[in-house]
Amino acid sequence: MKNYLVVLRRLIETAFFQCCMILLLFSCMFAFAMYQGGFVSWFILYAFLPVVIYMLFLMFYPLKAIRVERRIDAKRLVAGSSVHVRIDLKRKWAAPLLLVTVQDDAPLAADSRAGQGKTVIIFWIRRDASVTYSIPKLKRGHHVLSSIRLTVGDPFGFFQKSILLNCKTVMLVFPEVYPLPNLAPGLGGGSSRYRSADIDVTQFSGVRAYQPSDRLSWLDWKSTARSNQLVTKQFEMERDLHASVVFVAQLHDSDRQFERGISFTASLVRALLSDGYTVLFTYSRTGKPLFLQPRASHELGELDQVLALLTREEALKTDDVQLLDNKRNIGFAVSTDIALASRMSRFAASVRHPQTLFYVTDAESKTKVRPISKTVPFFSLYQVTGEPFDKLKKVGR
Repeated sequence: MKNYLVVLRRLIETAFFQCCMILLLFSCMFAFAMYQGGFVSWFILYAFLPVVIYMLFLMFYPLKAIRVERRIDAKRLVAGSSVHVRIDLKRKWAAPLLLVTVQDDAPLAADSRAGQGKTVIIFWIRRDASVTYSIPKLKRGHHVLSSIRLTVGDPFGFFQKSILLNCKTVMLVFPEVYPLPNLAPGLGGGSSRYRSADIDVTQFSGVRAYQPSDRLSWLDWKSTARSNQLVTKQFEMERDLHASVVFVAQLHDSDRQFERGISFTASLVRALLSDGYTVLFTYSRTGKPLFLQPRASHELGELDQVLALLTREEALKTDDVQLLDNKRNIGFAVSTDIALASRMSRFAASVRHPQTLFYVTDAESKTKVRPISKTVPFFSLYQVTGEPFDKLKKVGR
């Protein structure tokens, strides 16, 4: 029974059915005027005649001959921003069309609203026409706008005719990037306790006075014996800085929490690259890690594309994380799972190398983050609860 009702409803909504009903109504009005006569009956008939003529004109007007083109004014689309879309209509023959509705399939807004991407041309008589609309608060991801629906009708709403015109546009919306504060080496300044790891002991450049932070293996005993003062060898600093970044997410993360993690990860990797770090970025269980070098624009494009298409299902999980025991790499992790903190703290204490975890959570989250004990060396934990990321809460000392 429901199938018959659906078929009947679709039949009623067709332009052919509406045209038949209006012609039937006009025939009844003509028969009534012929039988009844009088000024009023003929006046109503002739007053309704332009509507019938315009309806027949729309019925046979070739809407398929109209060409559409969609234009977007922004070259780079960023999540959370607004974009202006322009739709150009072209046809071969100029003809008067009233109440032309242009409906674009734009499922891109974070806050979807009824009638989004819908504009109306009240009177179209020229060959060309253009309409514009805005999409606020873009969602990150890959979006395909495939078609545009045109609807024409008479001013009284008796007749409507719609057609779907193909117009494919691919939109790739990248995560938003924010500046980060000076939290760790590579994020706006170094720290002296990490500099010994950046020294290349094969590049000897001279001797100097001993400092408390120097290693005993660097002492130059011959120079010390001659001067009766501790003298240490001086080496050149290794210019290549290395960091590893891991992004971890959970399946039950909220959209806001997951998008915040994506945005912070993009900001962190870009900050490291701008500071001259070579970054090994791991983000997915199936995708290959990215090896990113500073001052490489094509690699930044690859990073943006990967983060724009990443989903919760594809993102790396806590059980899949493999921490690298590499003295040259400073370890960073962005995670929506606080369970990663215990693993990273134990790993940092065992390898005695800097590890930093950024825990991404909602402001209203009830998950309590336990302060990290002061006895855990080389490990830092920050809590990320909102945008922008200029102020982050450090857990523990």
